[in-house]
Amino acid sequence: MRQNRILFTGFKNTSSATLLGMLSSVYSRFLFTNDYSTINDEIGKLFLKEEYDYVIMFGQKPLIKQLSIEIICKQMQDVLETNFPLEELMYYLKKNNISYKISRNPGTSHCNYAYYHVLKYLNSTEKQTKVIFIHVPYKKNFIEFNKLVKIINQKEIKENGN
Repeated sequence: MRQNRILFTGFKNTSSATLLGMLSSVYSRFLFTNDYSTINDEIGKLFLKEEYDYVIMFGQKPLIKQLSIEIICKQMQDVLETNFPLEELMYYLKKNNISYKISRNPGTSHCNYAYYHVLKYLNSTEKQTKVIFIHVPYKKNFIEFNKLVKIINQKEIKENGN
């Protein structure tokens, strides 16, 4: 059985970068710049290197205290919806007592911009990659931060059969 190829993304100098830095080294990881002018180039280069089954994007949302699962992204009047299996994700989070909310407000910053352009890029190809964007609070405001990292890393071990 082939292992799922998962890419985790975040943004430099944010709690999402801290989270990615704590993940197992077997995961593919990428940190976007916080610069609109380079994000599209980063996306193009990122998906030329390898094909992924799942892309789990993280960003920082300072005023929240739980995960915020963004099910849409938008640019002007164009709205794109996630193609990620949400029921599985919600089941997994509930099972592990990780607090979250479903959001239809991805914001207007780099997070929404990168999410939109990743989905748009993948929708324009024949790739079946599933993508989700999750905002995380500041590490100090999210009591489940270390627990989330531990659970992601344990899931990887189980999938590898170790």
